[in-house]
Amino acid sequence: MRALQHAEKSRAELSLTTGWSRNTVATKLDKLLSTGWVHENADTPVGRGRPFTSYKINPLASLNFVARFNAEQVGAAICSLDGTLLAWQARDLPPEPGPDGAIRTLDEMLTSMTEQHDIERSSIRAMVVGVPGPVSDMRRTVPWSKVGVLPSDFSSHFGMKVAVDNDANIMAMGVQVENPDADSVLFLLVETGIGAGLVFSGKLHRGLGGWAGEVGHIPVAAAGDAPCVCGNRGCLAKVASNPALMRSISTDARPVDSVEALRDLVLSGDTDAIVALRQAGRHIGEAITGLVVGLAPSLISVGGNVAQIGDHVIAGVRESLAQRTPPAISAQLRISATRDHNLTGVRGASALAFELLFAE
Repeated sequence: MRALQHAEKSRAELSLTTGWSRNTVATKLDKLLSTGWVHENADTPVGRGRPFTSYKINPLASLNFVARFNAEQVGAAICSLDGTLLAWQARDLPPEPGPDGAIRTLDEMLTSMTEQHDIERSSIRAMVVGVPGPVSDMRRTVPWSKVGVLPSDFSSHFGMKVAVDNDANIMAMGVQVENPDADSVLFLLVETGIGAGLVFSGKLHRGLGGWAGEVGHIPVAAAGDAPCVCGNRGCLAKVASNPALMRSISTDARPVDSVEALRDLVLSGDTDAIVALRQAGRHIGEAITGLVVGLAPSLISVGGNVAQIGDHVIAGVRESLAQRTPPAISAQLRISATRDHNLTGVRGASALAFELLFAE
């Protein structure tokens, strides 16, 4: 199945890709065809010769349930193996849901979505849950988030394979899926905090205890000595996250208490709002300079609602890195905004679900 993940192939191509004999390939294909995991395409043309038979994954052979918690909401999707969106739902979170509340909310959403869209719950075989903050593969801990520490029997409760990961990690995988030419990706998610996902050669780098990519906790000069929830001081999130941006331009006469209000100001040409976004980008660029020089990613993608408000944040990141990184790197860096980070997350979660279902 993994050999067919990205493209349909003939038996000869599968034999070449896997190193298996043609008889072994034929035996495995027959089993996959009989169980419905794979479809046969007998009309694939090749030059002027006769068509040959190729094989591709049946995207509806197994469905995935994808959920993502942020500070206020949980969004969930049901999608096919190839990431095609079949159903979507979002709900507000109670003030402190905790692990039990998080599981109950997911259960309710899964039931609601399958009933509403006439989807057999048994056809969903994998679940991927994205949460803010670092996630340990061993204990699946989620420090300081509203979700709390999810239980070790999470998978058995839902009767399917389950992966819990940092939301920026999942979106980074989605960026890599959307940009297959990029062999290394640094994805930045700017929201209530600032996280990053690192993908190298198609593989996530999670780091010690899941802490890789927590760039919101890198000190920057502008944050001074301000204490942070992580236990450090002067962290990037204190000056460049959504709450920090809103605080920086909010006044008693003109309170700015939402990203929508910030967007309206920017679109109306408000200089203070535009400058704040550009400066946030500069701070982010300062924080990730070491990552960019040390890892030299081929693509930097920025997600989050503020990244969609014009190109101000992107321009600030680009400006800061141009000043701080060697010209040989900065001249080749691709820096762009992710068009829809939620949809990108669904694509990344689908890739992780595929790994769950077909682990090597």
